[in-house]
Amino acid sequence: MKTQRIAAIDIGSNSLKLVVVEAAASDSFTIILQDRERVRLGQETLRTRILSDEAIQLSADTIGRFRSIAESREADHLIAVATASVRQAKNAADFVARVEETTGVHVEVLPSMEEARLIGIASAQYFGKEDSSLLNIDIGGGSTEVSLMELGKPKKLFSMKLGAVGLSEIYAISDPPSKKEIRKMREEIQFALSQPKRKIRGETWKISTGTSGTVLNTAALVNFLERNSLEVDPSIEFKKLVKVNKHLSRLSFAERAKIPVISESRAEVIVAGALILEGVMSAFGIKVLETCPYALREGVIIDYLTDVETESLPPVPDVDDLKLRDVFAVGRRFGYEETHALQVAKMAETIFDQISPIFQLERHKRTLLSAAALLHDVGYHISHEAHHKHSLYLIQHSEMTGFSESEKQIIANVARYHRKALPKATHLAYTSLSDANRRTVDELSAILRLADGLDRGYESRVDDIRVSVTGKTVKMELVSEEDLTAEIYAVRMKKEGFEQTYGCKLSVSKVTPKAVSNKKSVA
Repeated sequence: MKTQRIAAIDIGSNSLKLVVVEAAASDSFTIILQDRERVRLGQETLRTRILSDEAIQLSADTIGRFRSIAESREADHLIAVATASVRQAKNAADFVARVEETTGVHVEVLPSMEEARLIGIASAQYFGKEDSSLLNIDIGGGSTEVSLMELGKPKKLFSMKLGAVGLSEIYAISDPPSKKEIRKMREEIQFALSQPKRKIRGETWKISTGTSGTVLNTAALVNFLERNSLEVDPSIEFKKLVKVNKHLSRLSFAERAKIPVISESRAEVIVAGALILEGVMSAFGIKVLETCPYALREGVIIDYLTDVETESLPPVPDVDDLKLRDVFAVGRRFGYEETHALQVAKMAETIFDQISPIFQLERHKRTLLSAAALLHDVGYHISHEAHHKHSLYLIQHSEMTGFSESEKQIIANVARYHRKALPKATHLAYTSLSDANRRTVDELSAILRLADGLDRGYESRVDDIRVSVTGKTVKMELVSEEDLTAEIYAVRMKKEGFEQTYGCKLSVSKVTPKAVSNKKSVA
């Protein structure tokens, strides 16, 4: 991968942050510039679920300024993502449209699990624990994300509507907060953590880490109040945090604002933020937390660069990819027929590999196709009738930590179109996708329909596929010693979507392994 400059904007509930890096690889980049502006999108929004015109305009102005900075640093690519405040707002679409119209920057609103995944990726890379495991805690203004990472990949992800800004607005009304308000905050934190605590029981990890301004400021605060030193200790001991929180809760806003290591804006929400951190550390039995300067912005960049690198990789058997671990788990949970699923995935990958150079299919789409192929029949768990529609629903509502939310929606739609009707403008799940993602669904579902037909009898009769293209004709030869009458008939019945999507005519026939071998010998 050639060296390039990437800029990322994190639109958070408390502030907007920019980072520009120079990267030679996903695991090798240098931070050139960082900037931050306090906007407080979460103020009132997390309670009313409406972004004010003033907040939207202020955000657009800041994003426009960040774009100018990125361009002045000759950034090759700019990525902007929004988190809890925009995610939870009823007028999130208006926010995205206004920002794009004003600045030309498209904002992706991250689903909560995707935010947890990206933050976990950043922390895992920073600590270099590719052969180990870690649990990361990220406390934002509107939500808290917990990411259990193993071998640099997400194992379990959690997101709670529990943030320093939101909690402060609801409970920290008095100055300083009353004992009752502190108790209410602790009860809310404990309740929000009950499910993650239960789901992570029995898991182990080697290092506990923390990201975000709240965690970093809390570390500085603990160190200052314990040692009266401005020197930052990169770790937080639970016992010291508990002691500091007791002291902090008795201070007024003015007294907190005088502490040198926290800003005036942070002083408003630090009581709630530090209490959330204490609650998470207590719930998961964390004695010491290592702070991490990487967070969502760096995770976004790492993920983008990983996708760029993936495009240059040669074909591999995606069904063996660790990224698909949750896909297999979903399939088994819903009682899918694994032999059939694997055969369809194998056929789909084989077709993809042979047509991708001709039709310029990007490498990362292959894994999405494999996932959809493995799960295309999970809808049988609900009923045989319209099982393709049930597959769409089950995939949409399943946890698959190896994929972003938008990728999961693509996988669900590709699986849905493995049979029956082709994508239509009246299908809401399809039309709600972006133009680019609808095109991906068209491309991949066309292949999956053929692959499913190639195992019509669930007997894995097709050994291999040979595809050749002459002009507008795609010729598909099925390699087998067995009778493939049913499979050839199924492909002919399902080829309409392929021909429409790829602008070709598809012919299908059978050849024996011996005939293929003879052709190779002649060549």
